[in-house]
Formats: sequence, C-alpha cells, structure tokens
Amino acid sequence: MEDLVTIREKINQMAELSLFMLKTTFDGFMKHDLDILAGVLKDEQKLNDMERTITLALVEISKEATAVDKKKIMLLTDMVEDLEEIGDYIKDMIERIEIKIQERLLFSEEGLSEYKHLYTICETALIDVVNALKMNDENFAKRALCDPQHMESLIQKYRTNHTQRLMLGICDPRAGNMFLNLLDFTAQIFYHTTAIAKNILELK
Repeated sequence: MEDLVTIREKINQMAELSLFMLKTTFDGFMKHDLDILAGVLKDEQKLNDMERTITLALVEISKEATAVDKKKIMLLTDMVEDLEEIGDYIKDMIERIEIKIQERLLFSEEGLSEYKHLYTICETALIDVVNALKMNDENFAKRALCDPQHMESLIQKYRTNHTQRLMLGICDPRAGNMFLNLLDFTAQIFYHTTAIAKNILELK
C-alpha cells in the first residue's frame, strides 16, 4: 500500500500535467493548430486515469489512517478532484477552439487582448500551485490566492466590453459565444486553482 508521501508526489505530477495541458491549449489557440489540441485531449485522458488511481489509493490508506492523517487525506482528495475538474474545463475549451478554427472565426484585437490577459492570470496562479506542491513551499500557494473578486470583476468587465463591441459591429457575432465560453472556462480553472492553493495551506 502506498504512503502519503508517494501519493503527494503523484499529485505533484498531476498538477504539472494540468499546467502543461493549459499552456499547450493556449498555444494551439494562438497558432490555430488542431494537431496541438488533439495532443492535449490525449493528456486529458491520462489526467483522468491519474485521478482514479490516486483517489483509490487515498481511499485505501484512509481505512487505517489516524484522525490527523484522515484530514490530510480529505484535503488531498479535494485537490485531486480540483485538478481533474481543471482537465475537464480544458477539454471544454478545446472543443470550442476546434470549432473556432474549423469555422474560421476570429476575435477582435481587443477581445483577443482581454482573453490573453485573463489567461495569463490563470496560468500564473497554476504555476504558483505547481511550485508550491513541488517545492513544498506555502509562499507560492499564498501568491496563487489572488482576490477572486478581481477575477469576477474582470469577467464582468470583459463581458460588457464584448457586448459593446457587438453593438458597434466590431465583433463577429458568430464568434461571440466562443469568446464568452473561453472567459468562463478560464475563470473556472482559476477558481479550482485557488481552491487547491487553499488546501495546500490547510495541509500545513
């Protein structure tokens, strides 16, 4: 039976894979490359397999765990579930990006800039979480915990800007839902990332 140290290392690997998937999806988006996105979908299946394996191991350990270890196991289980959810949202993003590429839908320059800004915030938070896990350094977890209200205010601001661009004829209405979906999926990935950061601090 595996111990918590070994399982934590596997969770680190799962977080690193999630970050790689996020970065690669953004690369495929920017390059309009379907092959890049297809590779990420294979990684998403690998992430799902890791989630099942780690969760089963945690359940097995919990049967003989102390009260202190059971709390740790619950926190680790939550982290694994959040990482799996991140993979699900990345898969959702890929599905929308594939349609965007196939139908040759383009974002306005302003819309693209807004999405890139939101993505950068999300990626930075996930990088901090990966470093917190890899280096066992809670300072990175604290850095990842940006004010969620800031993310929410940005989403609302960019949604409003998008509507205004539609009214002015700047944005292609066909690409509108794609833009809004990417905003929402990126925000959800950010929220799951900050949830992991909170649990890392709880483990301390």
